[in-house]
Amino acid sequence: METRLEVRLREPNPLFTRWLERWLREAERRQQRSQHKLRQALEALKSYPLPLYSGRDCSVLRGFGGTLCQLIDEELRQHRAASQPQPQTTTAQYEEQVQQVVKAVQEKQQKTKKDPAKKPTKKAQLEQAAAEERERVVEMLPDSFEVLLLVDTQETSGKNKRVLDQTRSYLQSLGADHEVRRLTVGDFLWIARDADGSELVLPYIVERKRMDDLASSIRDGRFHEQKHRLRQCGLPNVIYLIEDYGDNEQLGLPLDSLLQALANTRIQSGIQVVRTENHYRSMCYLAGMSRALRQLFLSKSLHSVDRAALGSSSCLTDRRVGLLKFRDLYEDSAKNAHLTVREVFVQQLLQLHSLSMERALAIVELYPTPRLLLDAYEACEEVDQARRLLAGITCGALERPLGEKLSKCLYDFYGSEFR
Repeated sequence: METRLEVRLREPNPLFTRWLERWLREAERRQQRSQHKLRQALEALKSYPLPLYSGRDCSVLRGFGGTLCQLIDEELRQHRAASQPQPQTTTAQYEEQVQQVVKAVQEKQQKTKKDPAKKPTKKAQLEQAAAEERERVVEMLPDSFEVLLLVDTQETSGKNKRVLDQTRSYLQSLGADHEVRRLTVGDFLWIARDADGSELVLPYIVERKRMDDLASSIRDGRFHEQKHRLRQCGLPNVIYLIEDYGDNEQLGLPLDSLLQALANTRIQSGIQVVRTENHYRSMCYLAGMSRALRQLFLSKSLHSVDRAALGSSSCLTDRRVGLLKFRDLYEDSAKNAHLTVREVFVQQLLQLHSLSMERALAIVELYPTPRLLLDAYEACEEVDQARRLLAGITCGALERPLGEKLSKCLYDFYGSEFR
C-alpha cells in the first residue's frame, strides 16, 4: 500500500509571516475588525508548504483578499528597495528538508495512525465565502450589464389569498424588467448585473405605502423606525411612494395628520415623497424610473465601493460611479444587524408616545446610551430636577425645546422600568 507523504519546508515564507504577525499585533492592540481576517491568513500561510513570491501568489490561500495581497506587494517593494533580496532556498537545502520530513512522517506512522484532517464545516465555508466576496472588487464597463428592478417578496404575496397583489402583473404589462427577491430594507430598488452575476445597487430605494398603511405605521411606531433604517442603509436617494386609499376616508388617523407627517418626512428627514392615485399608477412610476435609470447608467463605468466611500463615489454626472454591492447592502441592512448601543437607544425612544426622530436624536446626541441618561438622573439632587433634566434640549429646524411634560414622561418611564 502506497503511503502519501506531506512535504513541507520548515519556514518557506519567513518575510510574509513576520509582516502578518506584525500587522496582527497592531490590529489586536487597536481592537480592529481586521484582526480576525489577519489571524486566519497567518494560519493559512504557516500551513502552506511552498515558497510564495508576491501578494498575488498569496491569493490562493484562505484569508488573503485583494487588500491584504496589495499590502504584501507594497511591503515587498519597500523591502527590496531598502536591502538586497534574501537568496532563495537552494536545491540542496530543499532536498535535505524533504528527507527530514519523510523521516519524521515514517517515524510517526510507526507509532500511531495520523487522524485525517477535518474538513471545514458548511457554516465556516459560507463565512469564508462571504468574507472573500466582501473584499472582491467588482468592475462593470459601459453596456456590459443590465439594469433590473428588485421587488421585495412582501409586495407580491398577501395574507388574504383571495386578494392577490397585482404588483408583478402590472410591471410585466408595463415592460419593466424585474425580479422578486427578499429585501432587508425598502420595497423596491434597482441593481446593475453583469454576465458574471455580480450585482451593484443603484443609489435609489423606494418604500411603498398606502395611506391606511401609513396611518397604521404611525400609530404603532414603525414609521419612524423605517425612516431611520432607510436613511442608514447607505443609499443616498430614498423615496416614499404613497398611494391614495380610495377617497382617503376611514384611515385610522385624520388626513391632515398624515399630510403633516409626509411634509415632515420631506422637509426634516430629506426623504422624497411621491403620491399616486392607486396601485397601477405606482407601478407606472416605478416602470418610468427603470427606463430613466437604464438610460442614465448603461453608458457609465461602475465599480464597487464600501459605504464609507459611497458619498464621494456616487456623483451621477461622472463617467465612473462607485456603488454598493447588493450582498453588502442586504447583510448590513438586516434588521438589528450591527446596531450600536446608540442606534438601539434611538429605536427604543421612538416607541414612546410623542417622540419623533428629531427629538430622539437630540436626546441621544447628549446622552448616547441609556446608562448615561440614568447616571445623569442619579446625579440630580432632587426628583423635580431630574424630571426637568431633558426639558431644555432643543431639536428641529426651529430648535424647539422638548418641554417639561415630555421630560417628565421620560423620567417616569426610565425611573420605573430601568431601576
